[in-house]
Amino acid sequence: MNKRILSFSALLLFLTGVLITGCKKDDNNDDPTPVKNVQLNFAFSHRVGTTPLSYDVMSYNNDAGNNYSVVTLKYFVSDIRLHKADGSSVLIDEAHYVDGTDANTMVFTPAAKVPEGNYSSISFIYGLNEDKNVTGSYPNPPESLMEWPIPMGGGYHYMKLEGRLDSAGTIKNYQAHTGASMGTPYYIEVELPSSSFTASEGKIITIGLDINKWWNSPNVLDLNDVTSIMGNPTMQQIMHENGADVFYLESIE
Repeated sequence: MNKRILSFSALLLFLTGVLITGCKKDDNNDDPTPVKNVQLNFAFSHRVGTTPLSYDVMSYNNDAGNNYSVVTLKYFVSDIRLHKADGSSVLIDEAHYVDGTDANTMVFTPAAKVPEGNYSSISFIYGLNEDKNVTGSYPNPPESLMEWPIPMGGGYHYMKLEGRLDSAGTIKNYQAHTGASMGTPYYIEVELPSSSFTASEGKIITIGLDINKWWNSPNVLDLNDVTSIMGNPTMQQIMHENGADVFYLESIE
């Protein structure tokens, strides 16, 4: 009789264990809701100080006292990175060419989607890093027209910013061409201040560029000196320093 009681008790304990284990397995199979990937859009906006940029108008002034115009503004933005509060990030491993006079380039819709949710900040590279700045990467125009001379290091211009200035009554040209001069990279890792946002389908993030900051801070540049600077490492470094805060977050919609 005692043996039957013990056998029944052992069987009861075994069955109870099986039920508990089965419940735990069922709980573990309850996957959280999967994160949805969404499409973002990046738009670009240009101004001089607080004035929206107009082309070929001699109406802008910088801290050096130059009266100047802008005729050409072309540049690359690449490696946009979305940062989370926990220190993780999402990289959009692509590059985009912007021409301020070509509306087709003023909005960038990356091929890659990103997880929806909250992000604490946005960063990107102005120009192209060493991995992307390789001669022949862009065989077709308009990007191919940004090629940097091979004797000066090859690759591509980060930016072509050109215009005219009134120099004591004489109209002169300036050319602010930046790139990896003589093989030394001068691209800028930009962090947009106050750029927290929630990623959702179709959201438009507008990145602004203030041209006057290229000339004013921290180094004051006289546009009379901003010509034939492609092989000038000193000027490339000055432009690199001044470019640290030319970009800003204009809006998120």
